[in-house]
Amino acid sequence: MKQIATTTSYPSTAFESTMWPQSRYQIADAFASYFPVAEFPHYGAFLNPLGSSLKREKRTLVTIIQRPHQGSPVEGVSSFVLKVYKYPFLPRIRTGFQISKAEREFRSLRYLNEMGIGGAQAVGYGVERDFLGLVRSCFIITQLVDDSINLSQWYPELESQEKLDARRVDQVFTQLGRMFRRLHEARFFLFTAKSKNILLRRDVHRADEILFIDIPYARTLKWRLLARWAQARDIGVLLGNVTASLSNTAIESFYQGYLPDPLGMPAKTVKRHALRQMRAKQNRTLISRWVNNIKRPLIGKASRVIPFLILAEITYG
Repeated sequence: MKQIATTTSYPSTAFESTMWPQSRYQIADAFASYFPVAEFPHYGAFLNPLGSSLKREKRTLVTIIQRPHQGSPVEGVSSFVLKVYKYPFLPRIRTGFQISKAEREFRSLRYLNEMGIGGAQAVGYGVERDFLGLVRSCFIITQLVDDSINLSQWYPELESQEKLDARRVDQVFTQLGRMFRRLHEARFFLFTAKSKNILLRRDVHRADEILFIDIPYARTLKWRLLARWAQARDIGVLLGNVTASLSNTAIESFYQGYLPDPLGMPAKTVKRHALRQMRAKQNRTLISRWVNNIKRPLIGKASRVIPFLILAEITYG
C-alpha cells in the first residue's frame, strides 16, 4: 500500500493513503512507537480500536485505548483518549473552507503546552473528506491524564469529604485567573472553558495541577472587538459553571489572578461583560430564554427532516 509523507511544521509521522484517498493522519514522533504504521496503515484503522467507551453519540465517539510501546518493554502500556467526530450532511457543508475540529484541537493543545500552560498531550489526529472536500469524519488522540478529576466533580467531592477549605479554592481559581490572563494576552481564546473540560491533578508536593481538555473551537482573534467578546465568553463560561456555594469566593479569587485586564479595559468593564455572559450561560437573561424557546420547536422539526437528508446523502454520496 502506497503511503506518502506530508510536510508538517512539527515532529510527526504523517501519511496519506490510496485506500482512503481523501483522508490523512498524523502522529507526533514522541508517540509514533505506540501507533506503528504496520498496525495503523491508513485512516480507517483508527476508527474502531478495542477499548473502553466513554461516550457514544450519533456524532461523537470517545474511547479510552491502551497501547504498548513498540520496541521498549520498559515503557510499558500507556492509555490514550480517542475522540471521533462525525459530520452529517448539513453540518458538513460549512467545513469546506475550514480545518477539521480534530486538527484545530490538536494544534491548540500543542500551542498551550508550548506556552507552558497545562493541556492534555496531543498525540495525533486524522481527517477524512468527501469528493467535494467536505469533512466526513475526523479524530484526535490525546494522552489520558491519570489521577485527575474535572472541576465540576471537584466541588461535590470536596464537600462530601469535608475538605472544602477556602485556601484551596483560592489557590485553584487564582491559578486559573493567571492562566486565562496569559492566554488572553496572546489573544488566544478557548470558547469551551466549562468546568468539565478543566482537570485537576493532585500532587502531594505542590498545588493542584490544572490541565485543559476538549478545546476544538479554540483560536486566536486579533481584532479587538472580537477579542473583547471572546474574553467575556471565556470568563462567563468558566464562572457560569461555578456552584452557588463557591461563587463569591471563586470569582473573587479568579479576578485576583486575572486582573489588570490584558486587553486594556477597566476592571469594572471586564467584570460587567463577563457577568452578562455568565447570566446567559445560566439562561437568566431575556435574550437567552428567548433563543432557547425558539430552538426547542426547531429541534423537533429538524428531527423529522433529518431522515430525508440522510436518504439523499446515501443516494447521491
